[in-house]
Amino acid sequence: MTETLIPFLLAVLALLILPGPDMAFVLANGIAYGRRGAFYSALGISAGGLVLAIAAALLVAATLAISPSALLALQLAGCLYLLYIAMRTILPRVGPADTCAPAPTSGNLFLRGAVTNISNPKALIFFSAFIPQFIPDDAAGPALHAFLLGALLCSVGGAVNFAIGASGTLFSGLNRHGLLGRSWSQWIVFAVFVSISIAFATQAVARG
Repeated sequence: MTETLIPFLLAVLALLILPGPDMAFVLANGIAYGRRGAFYSALGISAGGLVLAIAAALLVAATLAISPSALLALQLAGCLYLLYIAMRTILPRVGPADTCAPAPTSGNLFLRGAVTNISNPKALIFFSAFIPQFIPDDAAGPALHAFLLGALLCSVGGAVNFAIGASGTLFSGLNRHGLLGRSWSQWIVFAVFVSISIAFATQAVARG
């Protein structure tokens, strides 16, 4: 399990330093409501992530129920999606950037964070593509393993999001422009996701 856990944590940390809607959400509410706003915003996002982790685990279970080889197809599709994310990270964006305004009251920060995460179809697709790549071949319960990885992702993400929202400066250096007009965090995510996609696709094909 350690063989997949360490790459999983490294990939999660690389993903979390990339600016996005979640980071914008906790940062805006951290500025507006202080540490309390950042805490409940991050907690809500993590709670929404747990729902997505359950959905990803059910998808793995359903895939295995159809055929053990169907999990291979799911993993290969996930590799292609991760490669797509890597390319989108460094390619110019078309259209308005994602924005997330601060919550009007502190009482609904948790709920808004959870709903925002759950209602984002891209988040569910990401969970379904990302998590199955790190399920070991000898896992006794692949679906349970998928959920535990999702829960770990949410826990680490909650801690990092809170730190970003509370401080407003964490990883700011990595988000400055670095190479070819892209920030260092974008290049880190690109390199990590391309590596994951190629490595896991190769392993999946070899197993198949």
